[in-house]
Amino acid sequence: MSIWKSYSELNIILKKKKKIYLFGRSEDWTSKVLRKIPKTLSIKIVDNNKNYHNKEYLGIKIVSPKILDKKKFKDSYIVICAEPDSIIEELKDKNFIEGQDYCCSPDLIDWSHLQNLKKDSSKILVSSSDYFNLSRSRGSKNGGGIFLCDHFNNKIEKKIDGQFRQMIEVDNLIYAVEYVQKKVFVINKKFKIVNKYELDQSKNKTEKPNYCGITYYPKKKYFYVANSASDIISIYENKKFKKIDEIEFSDKNKIIVDGQCHINDITIMEDFLLISYFSESGLWKKGIFDGGVTEINLNNNKRSKIISDLKQPHSPEYIDNKICVLDSMNRNLLIGDSIKASFSGFLRGLAHDGKYFYIGQSEDMYTSQHFGSNLRNTMCNAGIYKVDLTKNISRFISMYDNMNIHDILIYS
Repeated sequence: MSIWKSYSELNIILKKKKKIYLFGRSEDWTSKVLRKIPKTLSIKIVDNNKNYHNKEYLGIKIVSPKILDKKKFKDSYIVICAEPDSIIEELKDKNFIEGQDYCCSPDLIDWSHLQNLKKDSSKILVSSSDYFNLSRSRGSKNGGGIFLCDHFNNKIEKKIDGQFRQMIEVDNLIYAVEYVQKKVFVINKKFKIVNKYELDQSKNKTEKPNYCGITYYPKKKYFYVANSASDIISIYENKKFKKIDEIEFSDKNKIIVDGQCHINDITIMEDFLLISYFSESGLWKKGIFDGGVTEINLNNNKRSKIISDLKQPHSPEYIDNKICVLDSMNRNLLIGDSIKASFSGFLRGLAHDGKYFYIGQSEDMYTSQHFGSNLRNTMCNAGIYKVDLTKNISRFISMYDNMNIHDILIYS
């Protein structure tokens, strides 16, 4: 039985009882329960604070929890009116049954949601692409790197220096794109760099910088790496990371020097490659933000645009059999083609631990685009949202000394 009950459910139980014990003398919660339960009951308040014992609160006697005796409890019920965790353990030790013998005050349920959001948390890895030079527009005091973030303890620790973009985990190793060095770093769970693979693998090594997205196709054991500047996705075998093929997403960058599709992040969905990009037309630098997500069938290279009308999207992910993506400039999380949550800044970096979503936010370099057009205030600092979509609540941990977050990965 559930420890959480509505007042209607609680009062149905209390109709069959003669006594009620309110566990916890709380000025916030005890008085609220008293107003909503039958006045015909024999009522006592129990509390572990000895200073309250044999005194009264609102005309009701306060006694020690020692009075609670499971053997004599047939016509009684307990309602918890204070911080539940320690009280629940105490009642369990006395062999009381959750829901059957006791419940929490219905007024505590919103408080419990906040506490659960604080306590239940996965550690996450966060990548940042910041430059180490503060004179550059995307430089920061902390500089780029890979960070270990502990939401529970509100702690962030840099583990590796570098300018990193997308990260993936394969066979208990982290593969992360370092776009300045044009390499993939291979990192173990103790944050030791065990390998670095060159992405610049042509004879003349003239590939453009801005490697960005990376994913792994288990069926063929291939890595795919996306280049935002060339709109090319390179394919590498997994043993020596040798380039074996490529997918040209668009050839518009060869025609229009200042306009490309700006493909960025990628992921695998079964036998399909999902790609997010700024502009289908290749004109995002000319103000045409016709962004979206396209899938490529890796069996026959056929492609289909599956989500349209996004503004600078990032972080496509396949989570719980659904396609998710961040509509970065519009500040929305999409699951399928529906907006599931909206935020206050430029979004990039998405992960899910089975219960919560973790969403990165970077300093917004395009705030003027929202002037006069959006009532939502723009949050200008970087950090990570921990989001409970079922309750539409979140917590935010700031990364004040960074500008950009690119990716998030659950650390286990």
